[in-house]
Amino acid sequence: ERPHHTTQRAGDLNTPKHETMGCGQSRNTDGYVINGFYMSMREKFVAKDASIYYMMVEWDEKELSWEDFRGKVLGATDPETATAGSLRKTIFDKYQDLGLKSEPNVGDNGVHASASPFEGLCERLNWGGVKLGDDEFGKAILEAGVDEKTVMSWTKDPQVVHDGKGASLFDTFEDKDASQCLTLAKDIVKAEEGKVNVGVKNAAFVFIKPHANVEAVQKLVKEKFEEVKITITKEGTIEGAEIDKKLLIDNHYYAIANKAKLTQPKDLVVPESGKKKFEDAFGLKWEDALKGQLVLNAAEACKKYKLDANELNERWAKAKKDKKIIKFGGGFYCAKVFEAVAPKATTEKAEKKKAEEAKKAPEEAKKAPEEAKKAP
Repeated sequence: ERPHHTTQRAGDLNTPKHETMGCGQSRNTDGYVINGFYMSMREKFVAKDASIYYMMVEWDEKELSWEDFRGKVLGATDPETATAGSLRKTIFDKYQDLGLKSEPNVGDNGVHASASPFEGLCERLNWGGVKLGDDEFGKAILEAGVDEKTVMSWTKDPQVVHDGKGASLFDTFEDKDASQCLTLAKDIVKAEEGKVNVGVKNAAFVFIKPHANVEAVQKLVKEKFEEVKITITKEGTIEGAEIDKKLLIDNHYYAIANKAKLTQPKDLVVPESGKKKFEDAFGLKWEDALKGQLVLNAAEACKKYKLDANELNERWAKAKKDKKIIKFGGGFYCAKVFEAVAPKATTEKAEKKKAEEAKKAPEEAKKAPEEAKKAP
């Protein structure tokens, strides 16, 4: 669901307009939100004038390793510290000349590219609507002995065991070349009969992010790919409305989006260590918070409290600054975003009582010596 909008000032973080319930009463419970930063991140992709420019690309792993593709061609996540000559560094250095409205940063860093050949497959299935059996790497991983059901489950980045160690599947494949990924996949499922196609090319899904999707950046990316012998096999534009309707960005950031938008908090699996963190941080048991309906995912919070994506993000940022955020696991955060506000009537009564006590204090002080005289 799209966030509801309100006239409330985004900076007014403590007593939002919607928390006043009428008749002098205010919100009297705390509120916790799962992955509250996500809706703002999502909004950049689904806004009315948003779009991405995508490119499906491939190259010979003997000519360019995946690690160098990400480190030297694409550049580090933080564009300011990226390698000189990389796409992200160039966009950062020349953003004004390229026609961008603001300086790139870690989130808006110009260009996205797959972290591994397997993630490239996942992204082609999602963004490009490609069928597993029609994709070259897809066919290769099936030939390696991984069945289709397992491959599709892997697109959600499960924990897998390799060499006796458990790890995220995406982390296991990260920065590996296509042949290495296929060998790892074969080993993970213990497919003795599987065959590794060492001739399959590295293939990634690349897109220019909405903030940087201008012709000058498209030209820059294409020229860079030509320079390093990366072939573009397909390219095009995907508009924000389509991204929203097909949940493309939600599937892309599935680990985060699933918890922020697609699943209710009561259905999320919180590890025991996470429950302890929650109780230690907020003085409340996780189960009691759920029972009291105090925990919402980001989409629910926007709807219930009539906040738009940026307003919720402002609150999330304040919670982060106040150190009221805990991490349950990868892509799984919870913050105390709403503070209980005492009812106005109760507050006025307390103030009145305080004033009366202050008024009585001098009178009590005068009586003290007289009482002392009467004492035996």
